[in-house]
Amino acid sequence: MESVLRKALKRITPSKAEEAAMQKVSRKLLIEVGKFADKHGAETILAGSITRNTWLKEKKEIDIFVAFPESLSEKDLERTGLSIGKAAIKSAGGRHVISYAQHPYVRGFVGKFQVDIVPCYKLSSSDKIKSAVDRTPFHVKYIEKNMRASQANDVRLLKQFCKSAGVYGADLKTEGLSGYMCDLLIIRYGSFENAIESIANWRAGTRITLQGEQDAKFENAPLTFIDPVDPNRNVAAAVSAKSFAALVSRATEFCAKPSEKFFLMRKEKPLEKSEFIKIRKSRGSSIIAIIFKPPKVVADILWPQLRRAAERINQMLKENDFKAMNYAAWSDEKNAGIIIFEMEVHELPNIKKRTGPSVFAHSNTRGFIEHYMKNSARKPYVEGLNWVAETKRKHTNAPDYILNVLKQSKKKLESSGMPSYISESISKGFKMAADEKVYGLVNSNKGAKAFLRKFFGA
Repeated sequence: MESVLRKALKRITPSKAEEAAMQKVSRKLLIEVGKFADKHGAETILAGSITRNTWLKEKKEIDIFVAFPESLSEKDLERTGLSIGKAAIKSAGGRHVISYAQHPYVRGFVGKFQVDIVPCYKLSSSDKIKSAVDRTPFHVKYIEKNMRASQANDVRLLKQFCKSAGVYGADLKTEGLSGYMCDLLIIRYGSFENAIESIANWRAGTRITLQGEQDAKFENAPLTFIDPVDPNRNVAAAVSAKSFAALVSRATEFCAKPSEKFFLMRKEKPLEKSEFIKIRKSRGSSIIAIIFKPPKVVADILWPQLRRAAERINQMLKENDFKAMNYAAWSDEKNAGIIIFEMEVHELPNIKKRTGPSVFAHSNTRGFIEHYMKNSARKPYVEGLNWVAETKRKHTNAPDYILNVLKQSKKKLESSGMPSYISESISKGFKMAADEKVYGLVNSNKGAKAFLRKFFGA
């Protein structure tokens, strides 16, 4: 394992020149932000992995928080924070865009570096936190106090391990571990080796604390890690059951047979048409795909809505007796949004059997018979001890049913339970295909073809 970790570390650790460049740009930006922040009685705080030297080689990101006095209103905090960020980026010779979390913030690009300038409140205690960004200065202080400089490489290794597993990032697309959580795990377990061995033994419902924090209730969380800065917060709240299982499985594999491959990024390989046809033939299932232009919203809104749309369509299929064995959603966040279903049951007979009341339930029998004498494919009859009716189905083909649902107006799509932005996009136009024709929908998009490979586990 030592040899594997040494090679992995060499690959992911920034060079001396890269480190010097990062320090130079961060110092320059701190000075520029400070010039404008001082005029408003605000304090500048360097945050993120640069403060503890745990950043990965290819990651050129700098986070600067501008902490304002508590007396400032939220509206003025946002307005002043944005003006400081824009002025500082301009002064540093960069360009900026406005991004959004709980509050808007400035994202700038200075040379090869991405810079986030985030307004927050300068608070005397974490008990006074007003929004998520207010916690960051407390996180910075906690890590500085509790993490040894010698543990920086352990954090790097854990971040890269999670990244390779596809579970690094607490954003709503990834639903994985944040950088702060990786820091805390190394503090908790002491080293990468100890951390990864512990992760391999995690079970759903695992609960971790650092200082014996009081038990807090976090319902249905696959993993709970009490934030030492805020005991009412679960640092692992973003970690989905899928990401949790992927991380534990990968840690188990690594502990059984350490290899540098666990730190390498997997190349996304598009699924070729011949492979798609072969998979379809071997599985014998029916595939349905819907493609549309994704809404122009931030990723943290887009991905939850994509997943909810797929879940809602799947639920509607179930309600009409169709059965999907697998479904997923994907987007390149620019040109294509895709929802795909692999159907176990996609064709149904024209009639549906409905079991009615017991022949002994005299009070219910009359109504059942009267209703289905007029609304059934044949007269009600007795089977065993129950009355039975056979009704005509409105939809017997899953693609036709989905098409019928999606061609409605935005308002009707929303009323059926589809999320708002996806409803709007689909109402403006979409394409749908089944089986072999599905490949034609994604043929021009490499990312979509790579998604197909992942969908089938090929």
